[in-house]
Amino acid sequence: MDFGAHRGEFLSALNSEHPVCRALLIEADPAFAESLKQAFGDEADVIHAAAVAESKQGTVTFTRSIEPESSSVFKEWSAAHGIADQMSVPTLDFSEVVNRLRDRIDLIKMDVEGAEIGILESASASDLTSCVQLTVEFHDKRAPFTRRDVDRVCRRMRAAGYGIVMANWPKVDDVLFVNLRSVPVAKRIALCCRVAIANALFIVPRTIFGSGYSS
Repeated sequence: MDFGAHRGEFLSALNSEHPVCRALLIEADPAFAESLKQAFGDEADVIHAAAVAESKQGTVTFTRSIEPESSSVFKEWSAAHGIADQMSVPTLDFSEVVNRLRDRIDLIKMDVEGAEIGILESASASDLTSCVQLTVEFHDKRAPFTRRDVDRVCRRMRAAGYGIVMANWPKVDDVLFVNLRSVPVAKRIALCCRVAIANALFIVPRTIFGSGYSS
């Protein structure tokens, strides 16, 4: 499942290594949504909608930025690179998507320019249990969101049984959530160890040698 599929780069890369038997792509930009349908055909189901928190069902104003990757339901985000236009688009929340699939979801990729905070905070515990892994690009550098909001979501995910890998620490633009409860108890300790090792490989070298990011 791909929230914010854009041009379909994630599914294409994934398919090249691990062929996907079923994929659901969600994209708010109508031009991108149409190109996804043409590019993937029967390989993926494409839904033209903006992924939002449960409290924002119906339609929402989607602002397209001159820099397409910055288009968002948050106008101030798109405005940072210049606004191309605005339009009303249908919305889709996490629960609706899970109900469409009605099956275990092996992998969710989420890149929705700020909406990821509300989506994960409003997702029900039962819906979260149906997901094995989520890879999320959080956006915490522009109002109204901060690192504190991301940390709050991470605490919620830990409470739901997820291990967390900070793949681009100290930034939060590449965070992997692994559902520890999705594996048998006998294998859970081994998975926890793998999560801890992954974090060590990402975090320890940057702690010792510097993150490589300018302040």
